[in-house]
Amino acid sequence: MTVGPAGAGDGIARELAGLPGTAERLLVLHVPDPHGRCRGCTTAGTGMPGVAWPCSLHFYAAAAAEIRRGRRPVERASR
Repeated sequence: MTVGPAGAGDGIARELAGLPGTAERLLVLHVPDPHGRCRGCTTAGTGMPGVAWPCSLHFYAAAAAEIRRGRRPVERASR
């Protein structure tokens, strides 16, 4: 998984993997709504989902969960 300069995504996922329960909580919060928007990423001041799902936090949390399970996370597709 290489995201951003010099594989910055690897570091984010590894850091999340080292925080017990954090990745799991993020995966519970960052789920799609019926319109394909992330319920956890809201537009400031509105409470309305504003980011397409899967969002970056979901991606990094899923990668962290894979690391905790001893699996290699998949590479993120370009948007």
